[in-house]
Amino acid sequence: MKKDRVTIKDIAKELGVTPTTVSRALNGGERISEKTKNKVISLAKKWNYRPNIIARNLQNQTSKTVGVIIPEFNHNFFSMMLHGVEEKIRELGFQLMIGSSGRNYDQEKSTCFKMSDAKVDGLLIALSKDMKDYSYLQQIRDEGTPIVLLDRICEDIDTSVVITDDFQGASQAVDYLLSLGHQKILHVKGENGISTTFNRYMGYVEALKRKKIPIDQNLILTSEDEIELKKQLISIFNQKDHPTAIFAFSDYLAFIIMETLKSIGLEIPKDVSIIGYADEPISTYTSPKLSTVKQPSFEMGKKAVELLFDYQKEEKYQHVILKTKLIIRESTLEPKALFD
Repeated sequence: MKKDRVTIKDIAKELGVTPTTVSRALNGGERISEKTKNKVISLAKKWNYRPNIIARNLQNQTSKTVGVIIPEFNHNFFSMMLHGVEEKIRELGFQLMIGSSGRNYDQEKSTCFKMSDAKVDGLLIALSKDMKDYSYLQQIRDEGTPIVLLDRICEDIDTSVVITDDFQGASQAVDYLLSLGHQKILHVKGENGISTTFNRYMGYVEALKRKKIPIDQNLILTSEDEIELKKQLISIFNQKDHPTAIFAFSDYLAFIIMETLKSIGLEIPKDVSIIGYADEPISTYTSPKLSTVKQPSFEMGKKAVELLFDYQKEEKYQHVILKTKLIIRESTLEPKALFD
């Protein structure tokens, strides 16, 4: 076998069986003959197929450890998610192995393999922003390590997922701005290449379409470059007919927007209303306090653990969508024109 890393599919092809049969053999499944099981294990050993995983399954042992990988530690959303994971894991008598991808694809991939090699009983992953080739997750899953994705969806892998309803949350936020009388609403998108950015953008679009308001691409900004974003905001809002409201991808972006607009003499929400997303602690410390969409990040973490253990019992993938909640504070108001 010349490949550096042997997969379940390689073993299945060589023996003329299905990948599912190989997976069951390596994981001590009962619905398989001893003869087939011995053939699979023998070839797996011969080809040096993940010997640590094979040893774990042959001994029918569990590490009592779950691995969790998040994009960064210094982000309240992911910290609260991790807190939820930790609480539920402890309740079940397991331990956590924690890692960060640093929002880097290669680091994320390496950490996933290291945790899998360390014989964790499952992986909980909030994917990095770089949506590249995620076939390696399929490989890890096929080799016997269950995976649950949090917050961000990857279409390349069939596995359990727990997310918040970003489409509905964004739509509700824009609906609220429309109900106040705003017609010209700017949207600042999140990082390109992640499902949350797309879903919130589509929620914004759908809310405008329902009111038959044309989608103006000049009112859709990206946030990849913070300096460039500030320049664009200043250029747009120095115009007399500037937008009267903004829906931001996150509370952090909403804060940047708020401070930028203040710097050119605009008042929030008298001149411009702003709604953020996530309900981070910063939303209650801004002046004025930020209206936002609350994401249940703590509950998301707990639910991910439940999905992991549900799969270990029933081998069935689940997709769970948690509801968001619109939180109205001080940064939203009827358009100034309604008072003039």
